[in-house]
Amino acid sequence: MAEGVLLRLVCRYPHPAALARNAAGASLFPGLKRLERAGLVTRRRGLYRLTAHGRRELALDLELGRCIARGLARAA
Repeated sequence: MAEGVLLRLVCRYPHPAALARNAAGASLFPGLKRLERAGLVTRRRGLYRLTAHGRRELALDLELGRCIARGLARAA
């Protein structure tokens, strides 16, 4: 699962059971472990939370998506 998608899911659903229900694919928990090792996500009291670095990465990912959408709209 892509990093940006996982970051958005963690931001919206911090509980592991809610994450599993709302994620399509079996690579959810290995992806979360990868984000933890990268310092983008932390797990406290059983809930996943974005770190400051994770919030910056999520903001960059969202802005990149907006720029691409604007470029596609202009091209059409």
